[in-house]
Amino acid sequence: MVYILYNPISNCGKDLEKTLDNVRERFKSEETVVENLINLVDLRAFFENLDTTDTVVLLGGDGTINVLCNKLRGYSLKNDVFLFKAGSGNDFMRDVCKADETMVKLNEYIENLPLVTINGKEYLFINNVGYGIDGKVCTAAEDLRAKGKEEINYTTLAIKLLLTSYKSNNAKVTVDSVQHNFKKVWMAPVMNGRYYGGGMMTTPDQDRNSDELSCCVVHDTNAIQTLMIFPSIFKGEHIKYEKKITVLKGKCIEVEYDVPQDVQIDGEIIRDVTKISVKKFKDAEIRDEKTSEIFA
Repeated sequence: MVYILYNPISNCGKDLEKTLDNVRERFKSEETVVENLINLVDLRAFFENLDTTDTVVLLGGDGTINVLCNKLRGYSLKNDVFLFKAGSGNDFMRDVCKADETMVKLNEYIENLPLVTINGKEYLFINNVGYGIDGKVCTAAEDLRAKGKEEINYTTLAIKLLLTSYKSNNAKVTVDSVQHNFKKVWMAPVMNGRYYGGGMMTTPDQDRNSDELSCCVVHDTNAIQTLMIFPSIFKGEHIKYEKKITVLKGKCIEVEYDVPQDVQIDGEIIRDVTKISVKKFKDAEIRDEKTSEIFA
């Protein structure tokens, strides 16, 4: 049996039947059952009731994987789980797959995910925690959607914010207990993979299967200089600007701004955050009881 879990708020919701047909074609010899992922309140119970021979296919993108992982936090999968490409950003698949691939097995990538703590709450993430203008772009996009706008260009929105309302601030980045201070910081995302923001190769040397994370700090620039650097991020060429771009690697990374900033976690938004604390675990057994709780 193949269970297809779809996220109605992801890109697949726009043409669900066509996407379902594509998945069924991949598993045409199997019987399929379709479920709304968001409506599965107790996802552990859903997986517990599956036979070990059953397969689960997740429809969506980065945000959909995030939902799955946080609902299953601390649970060891006994079934094969696949992601079928149907999101808007798809940075996870961009990182781990060839360009023409539309499906990937998730199990090995979601066993030991990093954990971010914000305002006392913990969240797993698959790709990144965007902190700075990248978080502000997501909140601005959410505000536009609330007003009824459907087509939103994130790159255009980022450029507009750079040139108008968004201001850089000072930030302190602590990596494995070593503190680094930066001025005029525009963004300081903590990355588990290489890509975020729909194709920006922010940390080209990051390996999501390692026990380290990367923090890419864009600093000591004005708005025009940042705008000039911005296009190079899509190819990972921004790191050549060594005086303006600093990439720090470590297992434990804390970023603290002197003014509250918006944060996005694989696209999910938290507003007005002063500090984030991120940890990457090499082995799931070293997590304490608190980290194995299910985030609802």
